[in-house]
Amino acid sequence: MPDNPASGGKSRAFDRYAAAPDGALEFNPLKLGTPFAFDRSLARRLIRREVNAKEAFTVKDASGVFYRASVKELAEYGGSAVAYEQLSVSPEPAVEITLACAVLARQRMIFVVQKATELGVSRIVPLLTQHSVPVNGLEHEKAHAWPGQIIRAAKQCRRSSLPELRPPMTLDEFLASPLAAADLCLCLDNVAGQAPAPAKDPRRIILLVGPEGGFSDAERKKFEGKALSWILGGRVLRAETAVLVGLSAVQLTWGDFRARPVLP
Repeated sequence: MPDNPASGGKSRAFDRYAAAPDGALEFNPLKLGTPFAFDRSLARRLIRREVNAKEAFTVKDASGVFYRASVKELAEYGGSAVAYEQLSVSPEPAVEITLACAVLARQRMIFVVQKATELGVSRIVPLLTQHSVPVNGLEHEKAHAWPGQIIRAAKQCRRSSLPELRPPMTLDEFLASPLAAADLCLCLDNVAGQAPAPAKDPRRIILLVGPEGGFSDAERKKFEGKALSWILGGRVLRAETAVLVGLSAVQLTWGDFRARPVLP
């Protein structure tokens, strides 16, 4: 059985449940319709993302403009591609969002990881809480499949970056770590703690989501002075629904969704 994170040890088994972040792919210069050759570094990043020859990926140039490019050749030492479409809107998140979500049962974390990636999170932290799936249930929840879900979701939504997936950790570990540092920490719990609201629009935001049944009373006390309770309507949402609603509300309030629609 994997080591308990509360003991301070991180066994190699937990590495299967984590994935390093990878920033937006960059190449300069880019010109529509003009093939370009890339080196070993970019090739390895594309291979990690499971991009094959003839498939497309999103890349930006030095000016920050994003393009869709089609792979022509790809090997470990390098390859070539051609940009065929200029994107009118950046696919990258405007704010840094950390989703700290209790590990949900019935393999619903697969759904959470997919949708959080599509909704532009920068980091996903699976939490081991009093009412979450315990450490010895991670394998049953197919936690080893979470990193692959990030890759596939990023390809589907045309992201050029991959969010970070941290190994599962206890709530105490998370709150004591640098991961808990942010301009604003929001908890989707109507009896969570209180904290001062930011004086200006936050750029780094944490969204805390508990398991079915919520956080325990003892856990809620730990949010005092650290997290704002954020109540989104009067309906009780399933945990995975709360993730979607919470992330969408964050993006609508401070992130990508604030942009005005382009009208004809």
